[in-house]
Amino acid sequence: MPTTAASARSKSRPRHLRNAIPRAAHYVKEWRYFAGLFGGEHIAATEFVIGVTFVTMGVGTTELLLGLLIGNLLAVASWALVTTPIAVETRRSLFSYLEQITGPYFSKLYNSAILLFYGALAAAMITVSAYAVRHALDLPVQLQPYPTSIAFIVVTLMLAAVVVIVAARGFEAMANFATICSPWMLTCFVCGAAIALPSLAQHVTGSTGIDSFAGFIEVAKETIWTGTTPEGKDGISMWEVAAFAWANGAMVHLGLIDMATFRFAHRKWYGVFSGIGMFLGHYVGWISAGLMGAGAAVVLGTALMNLDSADVAYATLGYVGLLAVICAGWTTANACLYRAGLAASTLMPKMSRSKVTAIIGVVIAAAACFPFVAQSVMPLTVYGAVLLCPVGAITIAEHYLLPRLGLTRYWSRYLRQNINMAALIVWGVSLAFAVLMILTQAMSFYYIFLPEYLIALVLYPIVASYMGARDSWPVDETRQAEREQVLIEFEEKRLAESGEEQVESDPTKLHTARLAKVLLVGAGAVLIFMIVYAVRLAWTAPDITDLGTMKEDYFYTAIALTFSYFVLAWVAMRVSDGPNEAEESPAQVP
Repeated sequence: MPTTAASARSKSRPRHLRNAIPRAAHYVKEWRYFAGLFGGEHIAATEFVIGVTFVTMGVGTTELLLGLLIGNLLAVASWALVTTPIAVETRRSLFSYLEQITGPYFSKLYNSAILLFYGALAAAMITVSAYAVRHALDLPVQLQPYPTSIAFIVVTLMLAAVVVIVAARGFEAMANFATICSPWMLTCFVCGAAIALPSLAQHVTGSTGIDSFAGFIEVAKETIWTGTTPEGKDGISMWEVAAFAWANGAMVHLGLIDMATFRFAHRKWYGVFSGIGMFLGHYVGWISAGLMGAGAAVVLGTALMNLDSADVAYATLGYVGLLAVICAGWTTANACLYRAGLAASTLMPKMSRSKVTAIIGVVIAAAACFPFVAQSVMPLTVYGAVLLCPVGAITIAEHYLLPRLGLTRYWSRYLRQNINMAALIVWGVSLAFAVLMILTQAMSFYYIFLPEYLIALVLYPIVASYMGARDSWPVDETRQAEREQVLIEFEEKRLAESGEEQVESDPTKLHTARLAKVLLVGAGAVLIFMIVYAVRLAWTAPDITDLGTMKEDYFYTAIALTFSYFVLAWVAMRVSDGPNEAEESPAQVP
């Protein structure tokens, strides 16, 4: 936190150095913050949809397991080697840095793209939550691209109204609720997969028990990831699975949106903690959702294509499964709508953020009534990568490549341009390439973002060199170098002092921390018991006649355990959320 003395020193500097240290540099976080953040943010409603979609796309078991491993490792490497270093060096969000590089008009175009992507994703997640309420109210399943039930439209609009109201009032409360939900949702994924296994084994081997990994692979190859689509065609390849796993978050790592998160990182290598989200949320979550989908199809005696996420969740976890779908969709929709609202507020600066969010929410609510949006989540995330990744490549080229090529970084700003035409041309060319590949099907849809990214990375320095980057501005460049040196010296001093021991002198806070830890340990123990109970049922499942009774007993037990977990976790959060006037949340730092 900057002190009064530091503020006085800042005012005594020359004007161009007064804001040389971004506010984020004063609020750096240790690795635990990022481990927890990624553990929560990437366990969401999209996992239900994507995991089941892999089954219907006919991927093989070996292809899925290896493809997800490769793709998620590449995603973690992107966060660690691309996103985090530039975020720590600049201590700025992409939106702030992009305006310096490309000008305010380009930033408005980019925010329009952000609005389009996150608005569509928010609509899809509202639809997913509506599926669960639809199931609870025994409304018709929505398998067409358009709604076929007036009651479903009413339910969707009511859920959307709640999402819009919460997002318009602010993100903090919903973020806290999402933090509590995430470990429980991951537990639901694992438990649902375990509960589904005996029915799948019975379908393949005639016995409900699975006593080895080889037995699991046999069941998986026969009933889950068979290598063929329901129409009998060959499924997607291992490399397409890997490309999708990489592309799924590419808009935030290669596209640099997560600069907003990692500008608070204590060190550049903290991007590796994205692996917690990738391998718990994506790897485990997608595999578990696939198991749940295949198990539900067997239990209900119908094709997986005829089921939605609520049918799958209820068949494998009962009412706890429906609650998981509602919570997952609700928390994800709120986060997406909040981001869409922030992007829209830059386009309508004269209106309050809450009013802008409400207006955008009305459009999103209407879109959520169409099941087609939720059915398109998997391609939607790839389209997001295709749309937004080139801007990340342009930013990387400006920051790293231009100086190494003897060109001038921030040349467009020095020219006082409102829009960097080189950036606009390169973004347009990259998108044109992507559209051409999609229309001609010259390469797999899942691969397109990668050559598109490389095109933008290589082309931008060339175009920029012809539009002004070869020139020099000695006065502006000297001032910019002085600003960067101030930040470098600040970071060196901070790192040198970071080893000093921090002594907690307030015994009340120590007592509060201990109480919160005890409550969190209790909440964790509840989730562990929930998983152990489900795994035990899968491993020692009786014959098929008794399996139904045991599953019903587990469903009721899971309700009690879920209630216990939420009580313990919520109290722990309330205990540890006491007022702290000396520290500001990163969410409040622009």
